[in-house]
Amino acid sequence: MADEDVSLAPEHGVVTTDPQVPQSAVDRAVETLRELAGWHIWPVREERLELLVPGDGQVILPTKRLLEVIELSIDGSPVDIDRLVYSDDGVVYVPGLKPRRDDVPRKVIARIRHGYEKLADLTGVVLAMAARSVQPQASYTVGRISVGAPGSATPQSTEWRLLDLYKLGARP
Repeated sequence: MADEDVSLAPEHGVVTTDPQVPQSAVDRAVETLRELAGWHIWPVREERLELLVPGDGQVILPTKRLLEVIELSIDGSPVDIDRLVYSDDGVVYVPGLKPRRDDVPRKVIARIRHGYEKLADLTGVVLAMAARSVQPQASYTVGRISVGAPGSATPQSTEWRLLDLYKLGARP
């Protein structure tokens, strides 16, 4: 890609090389995967999150690849970042944070850096979904029943297995 074209590349970095597949189809496929996963997945980005979390002694952030907690406040009070212990999958342990007894959720504001650099497996899924989305819809009729697939609306079965690696699990 030429230097002057870099500014035209989408933030997710997946660019179509197939003249039959418009970039908008690729962008829609990326957004579909992100919606299904529950977070942006790639690329690495800094993000400010505001969320309500259960009133226990840990904070679970919506990510599967937490690289850095830059700032964190709980119920309006800043937390000393140097004391935090956190895992890649977004669980942040806050020393001294006691569970709330009133069942009221905590308001958390976090500035984090998270995501994956590049994912060749999901790039392939995106390009396959985008290519399917521009194909004529196929359907089969047996008797009075017609069955068809909606193009790129969802991944195919093998693609789901790849996406499952990056999907957020059940969250409290």
